[in-house]
Amino acid sequence: MEPGKNLGILQKDQIAEIIGLSTNCSREVRQRLQDLGFVRGSEITVQNISPLGNPIAYSIHDTLISLRNEDAQNVLIEVKETI
Repeated sequence: MEPGKNLGILQKDQIAEIIGLSTNCSREVRQRLQDLGFVRGSEITVQNISPLGNPIAYSIHDTLISLRNEDAQNVLIEVKETI
């Protein structure tokens, strides 16, 4: 399991842990992601993928949150297991 990958690589049958946010993330996007629960140590899975592949709905803290691919690139993860 390789640390430092971004949320955009997560597959529907995988569980990941958030290890941080990218240093390239703007202050506004960083704050929005943190407010939505994208914080270190949180488990996250892909729940639904839109027909065109953007956005993707993620399950985090028992909530579904859709993110555009460019925002998902700012969330750093470590893949924990495959379901």
